[in-house]
Amino acid sequence: MWHSYFRQIQNKYSMRISLKNPLVIRLDGKNVTKNKSLDLLNNYEGSFLYNLEKTVKYFAQKYHCYAIFGSDEVSFIFINPRQVIEDLDREKNDRTNEIVSMFAQYFFDYFNGLNHNIKVFWHAKCFSISSDKIKSYIKYRSGIIKNVMTTYYLKKKNINMGNEKLNIKEQECEKYDDIYILKNVQDGIMYYNGERINLQEFYKGNIEVIEERNDLNQDMFLDLLDF
Repeated sequence: MWHSYFRQIQNKYSMRISLKNPLVIRLDGKNVTKNKSLDLLNNYEGSFLYNLEKTVKYFAQKYHCYAIFGSDEVSFIFINPRQVIEDLDREKNDRTNEIVSMFAQYFFDYFNGLNHNIKVFWHAKCFSISSDKIKSYIKYRSGIIKNVMTTYYLKKKNINMGNEKLNIKEQECEKYDDIYILKNVQDGIMYYNGERINLQEFYKGNIEVIEERNDLNQDMFLDLLDF
């Protein structure tokens, strides 16, 4: 009786994900935006943003997946969920609690192996979405990243506008000469298969790779109409 009882409780908080639809794993860094020693805006060797980008690139390449990140969050979108599930767990467990617990540990280990100054803990969630909702999800997370990053940028200027509408905050940001720093990251940075790609071109159905020197490679396109 007790075995059945506790299994019911466990299953209540551990749902199965689809093995046919894309899998999303989203991670959030704990207390990152509040930590003044971490730099979320500038991408220089050793910065939080630099280490996060290297980590995202590694996992996006390893699992041939999409990723969008910015501020203190990153979302991975796996077109083939079996690939990551089978790599995380030999028993091929498709329950959400098993997936996030394993993936978060691997992400934690890799990121903090680069980020030597302070350990950052990562909270993870996972869920399935349909293929035709990938772009909508990316736009949704991009909007959230933009809101957080404009607030963060203004706080660096000692201006607290967290409760203001996004367009008002953006107008305030435009007053500063170094706004280009914000614009480099405010919509989020997107990766596919280990390559940084143009977010706006992705919305149009193309994959346009951005070289590390920030020049656009005009020859790299992939038709996304199937998604």
